Amino acid sequence: MSVNQYLPPVVSIPSALEITNITRANPMVVTATPNSDQSNTYQVNQLVKLFIPNPYRMIQANGLQAQILSVSGDQITLAIDSSNFDDFVVPTGNVEQPASLSPSGSRNLEFNNTTARVPFQSLNNRGN
Repeated sequence: MSVNQYLPPVVSIPSALEITNITRANPMVVTATPNSDQSNTYQVNQLVKLFIPNPYRMIQANGLQAQILSVSGDQITLAIDSSNFDDFVVPTGNVEQPASLSPSGSRNLEFNNTTARVPFQSLNNRGN
């Protein structure tokens, strides 16, 4: 008779973060509003994806994936040259969806309850 082994709960990949600003620079710096302090769970070398709806105007960044170069508080530096992109603008009034940053690929697998960090992990070092 086989019995299922109990697996303790873990938080999969960090939550998406709402973007409040993006610099036009190389490398790009994203300022994000933490969701319950989730910005602290993002780490260097994680792969992330940007979602930038049209009202935010920096449409060149929409759908881009990049590696995190550094994390400092609510600012996340990404390996993207955004120096020739349109300005990022937070629209007034209601928008259907906010600009957001979210984990991408299998580099973001498991939250460590002991250290409160998400370790860098990848499948054959490809990030997917």
